[in-house]
Amino acid sequence: MKNWKLAVSVGIVAVAATVALAEPRRPTLQSCIADVNLWSSQIPGFPDATLDQVRSGTKGFTMHEISARISSLSDCVVAYPTMETGQKGNVSGATTLIMFYDDELEMRYSNFLVRHNMLDSFNDEDQAGVR
Repeated sequence: MKNWKLAVSVGIVAVAATVALAEPRRPTLQSCIADVNLWSSQIPGFPDATLDQVRSGTKGFTMHEISARISSLSDCVVAYPTMETGQKGNVSGATTLIMFYDDELEMRYSNFLVRHNMLDSFNDEDQAGVR
């Protein structure tokens, strides 16, 4: 009788663990709003920041950190579609941050290619269809 109960208990735990792994955690609306408020405050002039202001607000973050922020903000927009657009149909703070962070990543990749004299090789390969 004990072996049967143990087998059922192990089975229930295994199913619960599988379900927990299969369902990603949805961010809370409060955490999404808090992130947008904090992260936007780190960029001078937000939401109308210049390129220099965006760069100064993101220079302390690694590529990994910026990518994680984009992912987190994207999760928020998926979970709460109203976060995608701002008041009066304007671009929302979340969407603006995603665009700023994406531009920063792109700028860093481009700067790396230029710093290491790889831009011509990249362009040559791209022109030749190497992807």
